[in-house]
Amino acid sequence: MNWEEMIAGWNLFLLIGAGFVGVFAGTPVWIRLGRRWGLLDLPGARKIHPEPLPFTGGLAVSSGFFLVLLVLGGPAFPHLRAILTGSLLILALGYLDDRYDLSPWVKLAGQAGIALLAAGMGLRIHYLTNPFGDMIALGWAGYPLTILWLLATVNMINLIDGLDGLAAGICLLAAASLFAIGLSLNQTAAAFLCALLIGAMAGFLPYNFPPARVFLGNSGAYFLGYLLGAISITGALKLPTILALAVPVFALGVPFLDALWAIWRRWRRGEPVTLGDRAHLHHLLVLSGVGEREAVLLLYGLSLFLGAGSFFLSRVPVLFGMILILVGIVVLFFSLHGLKRMESAVQENMVSPGGGGDPGGTPGINPGEPRE
Repeated sequence: MNWEEMIAGWNLFLLIGAGFVGVFAGTPVWIRLGRRWGLLDLPGARKIHPEPLPFTGGLAVSSGFFLVLLVLGGPAFPHLRAILTGSLLILALGYLDDRYDLSPWVKLAGQAGIALLAAGMGLRIHYLTNPFGDMIALGWAGYPLTILWLLATVNMINLIDGLDGLAAGICLLAAASLFAIGLSLNQTAAAFLCALLIGAMAGFLPYNFPPARVFLGNSGAYFLGYLLGAISITGALKLPTILALAVPVFALGVPFLDALWAIWRRWRRGEPVTLGDRAHLHHLLVLSGVGEREAVLLLYGLSLFLGAGSFFLSRVPVLFGMILILVGIVVLFFSLHGLKRMESAVQENMVSPGGGGDPGGTPGINPGEPRE
């Protein structure tokens, strides 16, 4: 049975089930290995967990995913070599970041180099769609566009990984959106990868949902961000309309909004974009009084809504889709200003009598805050 036959009928459940079993069975092993090898995220003033926890979740997810992909995919799978090579390298970079806390520019250079390598192996954006004529072939311009896209998806997932289960669940929902789009447009390679990723994340979440027993770590966040970016290149970015870019952006709507919010607030403070803080969407929810689990579920709901929007965009006429995108831009504008007001309210609460926080400009710098 080849990979194209695997996405037909009940075989979809085999793909999802194989991903689930591979990761669900392997994660306890990686938890034990993390403790044995000292691969632990230690408690501290900027952490929420009270005891050391392994950051080997990314190794658990990737090893299960790779195993099933190699067994079921075969050498004829489109872009398999580029996906495997890029995934392994980005995983290794994330692991080094977990262990040695690499500088932002070293991480960025490593990510860009890996994206360039993947693009050179064929995993790149080859053309842009044109609603008024033929496709626009990108040629060499496809390389920088591919690099920028993969850098964006890798770092968006890393930024949103701040509460137990948040990044893992959002990646599952994004994969489900891209899976539905791939099936509806007969994009078999994208549907194949998404089915495996859905199963893998479903197998990991029981160990990562609050209270977590294991963290994804930077290795897991980088791996998932790269994989979702690669899947969108093989699938949603090849939509035959001008909406091609908007569809995966909607599917990754929560990480996209959080990344824009991070860039905007650091820019208006005159701070480097690479400077970490504690004012992400999930931090503001928790610091405003929402419980950690409730904050995660709220962001799941928003991600599900935006994922449904991405599927809808992939099916509507171009003109109607462009109107929806304009509405989305307006909503985004008001959302950013709403987040600014929410941040100000949290800061006022932190410095008020009984607020118990840091009176500085960054909300939530206290011993009970969530990790970024």
